[in-house]
Amino acid sequence: VLVSELVSAKGLLYNSGKTHKMIEVHPKSKSLVGVQLFGESEEDIINAAHHVKEAGASFVDINLGCPVKKVVKKGCGAALMRDPAYLETFLTKIKRGIELPLTVKMRTGWSHDELTIHECVRAAKNSGCEWVAIHGRTRAQGYEGKADWDLIAEVKQRAQIPIVGNGDIRTVDQAQKLLSDSGVDAVMIGRGALRNPWIFKECIGLDKNDFESSCEVLDRYLELLRAKYDLRNTLIYLRKFASWLVYGYPGAASFRNSMYHLLTIDELIQSARIFFERVAHLPKPKFKSSESFMANGHG
Repeated sequence: VLVSELVSAKGLLYNSGKTHKMIEVHPKSKSLVGVQLFGESEEDIINAAHHVKEAGASFVDINLGCPVKKVVKKGCGAALMRDPAYLETFLTKIKRGIELPLTVKMRTGWSHDELTIHECVRAAKNSGCEWVAIHGRTRAQGYEGKADWDLIAEVKQRAQIPIVGNGDIRTVDQAQKLLSDSGVDAVMIGRGALRNPWIFKECIGLDKNDFESSCEVLDRYLELLRAKYDLRNTLIYLRKFASWLVYGYPGAASFRNSMYHLLTIDELIQSARIFFERVAHLPKPKFKSSESFMANGHG
């Protein structure tokens, strides 16, 4: 199952080309794909869901976890968790107005003094959602500290709806242990896959000898970018992806700095090839679960 990045319902309704690109589903996708929407108006989300269906998505996911100020000040994202009663009304109206299945992604609450996770999970269940994905941090935490998997486990014990756990999953061993210890129905991996795009294949036990090399992954990413973006944006996104792939290797900081002096895609690819050839004999870097990474995310 694949869930998209955060997408503005209003952006879809205003026919923003950039926003519509974000909901395109690859015609050869073998995954069940959902598009995650945010918005302060049920009507906006209902109308945006029609675009989501036309794009080929299998379900709509509502973001109740985004901690970013410009989102929460409009009453979207994590702000919706502050009033579980209103949230139930909000989700119920959306559920009745769309044709696709509905899921939600939430945090544990606004802050440690305002943990509304149990009430919000109940609201999701009562409104007819298929499942609830929980990032084990509050809005106030952002991406600092550790995800509270004990609380996720507690929610799972009490919930009458499937629960997907999320937060600080960097390795297959962590995914398996958290899945087992918490009792959740599934785990969701987000930022951990940016540094290790092979993690999903590892989770289902595929032979690592059959995995693509870092260079092959970068080439494939470039192929996908070229099909969707102009040269300028392709180079911008390729730099981001390359910086994630090299993270943790000796010399990674120097490579990242040098990337911004490379003005063409060919130069960047060639530089990346040289870097990966130099570190090919080294094991893949390991990262601490609590290590802050992409702290300006939306989930």
